[in-house]
Amino acid sequence: MLDANMILRYLLNDNADMAEKAEEYINAGDVSTTIEVIAEEIYVLKGVIFS
Repeated sequence: MLDANMILRYLLNDNADMAEKAEEYINAGDVSTTIEVIAEEIYVLKGVIFS
């Protein structure tokens, strides 16, 4: 299951090592997350985009 940190590292690529590990995990197969994690991603990304 993907957590918020893993998704953020993948999307933002702000830490190359963590982003690469997240990408490997995501590309490896069947992954899932929760609606709460998606909501957290939206909240965080709105702050990143509009700051």
